This record gives sequence, C-alpha cells and structure tokens, in this order.
Amino acid sequence: MLIDLHAHPGDLDPDTFARACADAGLDAVVVCDTLRTDRLDGYLDALDEVGVTGFVGVHVRLDRGSVVVIPVDDDDAFRARRWAPPWTADDLGKRLEGFDGVVVAGHPYHREEGGGPILGDRVYFMKLSQLAGIETRVGRGEQRWDAMADRAAEKRNLARIGSSSGDAKHIGAAMTVVLGDIESQADLVEALKAGRTMPVEFEDPANPRPRPRRDDRPRRDDRRDGGREGRGRRDDRGGRGGR
Repeated sequence: MLIDLHAHPGDLDPDTFARACADAGLDAVVVCDTLRTDRLDGYLDALDEVGVTGFVGVHVRLDRGSVVVIPVDDDDAFRARRWAPPWTADDLGKRLEGFDGVVVAGHPYHREEGGGPILGDRVYFMKLSQLAGIETRVGRGEQRWDAMADRAAEKRNLARIGSSSGDAKHIGAAMTVVLGDIESQADLVEALKAGRTMPVEFEDPANPRPRPRRDDRPRRDDRRDGGREGRGRRDDRGGRGGR
C-alpha cells in the first residue's frame, strides 16, 4: 500500500483534495486536520468516491515541531477528544495517557509551512509510549536533513515515514510503502508499530536532487543542534537500522 500518513487538506475542498490524492497514485491517506476532527467526514466520503482509502488522524503543532496522532479506531471517543492548544511534548504525553493508537513525529529538521521552530534533536528525547515513527522524507530536497532524520529513526528504533508533511501543495511528493494487508485503522496502527514501512520520494525530473558529495554529510555540530536549533544528544542505544 502507498499511503500518505500526514495528508492535510488545507484550503482544498473535499473533491479537489481527493482528486489530488488519486492523481498522485496513492492507495490511501491519513486525513489530518490541525487540532480538529469535525470536518473529516466530507474528505473521507470524497476519497471513497475516487477509490482512495481514507484513514483519520489529527495534526498537532507543538511548541517545537509537530506530530500526527492516529487512533486504532475512528470512534466517538476519538472524535470527541479535545485538541485545544497549547501543546508541548510533555503536554502530549500527559494528554495521551491511555490513548490507543500511534504518534508519528513530523520531520524533525524540516520547518512546516506556517509552523514554528523545528523539533530538531529533541526528537531523541520525546517520551511518548505511542511514538511509532518519524517522517524522514517529505519531498523537499533537503538531503542533509533527511539523513539526520534517518539517523534519529534508526537510533530510536522507529519506523521511517514519507509524507507530504501536511502541505496540500506537496501531495504525491513523498509517501510510505506499508507492507501487509491494511484494511482498517487497527491494521495500519499495527503495521506502524511493527515498523513495516519504507519511505519513498518522487522528484521533478527537470530539477533532480544532486548526488551526495562527501562534504554533504552532516557534520558533528550539525547533528548536535540540527544545523539551526535543538539540544545536543547523548543517545547510543541501538536501533533496527538497515531499513
């Protein structure tokens, strides 16, 4: 299955959003609105009309970076949850106590359009029992930042995710291959927990990403502060790696 796990409709109406997802070749999307779930049904219905499977989530902007929260069930309890800000990573952990589902961290070194400071190396210290993956590909061509996100996912033993990173203009730029039969929210959550994912990215043939040179690799000080922001890390725990 090819899925965008962080598909925010933005200002697109349901039919336009659904057509963009279908034209991108997506099999499924997690529809994420920011801090709200009340307008999801219109988008889910439109996706169904074009043959794209719709799952639900919510996009939560933190004081640094953002996350996507994906429930195991799209039920009344999830729809009734309050998502009002402000949010910090610690707030998120407290508010999600007992929550059945997963959390995907937004790309820690990419600044979302309209977002605040990046998550940076704080991704190494997020204490969330539901944290299952990190966006490592968002189709923006930032090769160094992608490599740093890969490293964070490997060190924390989390799934690597590709997505449009909540920007409707970039639907189809990056997505995730999820292995196995995914027929429900529960199936998707289980696949993410098991790390059955592979990020893929598509580029403009007229403007391809250059091959990496030796001096493109993240320097030690880049890893320490994300090149711009964040704290140093001291985390030598092993990860799956090699995915």
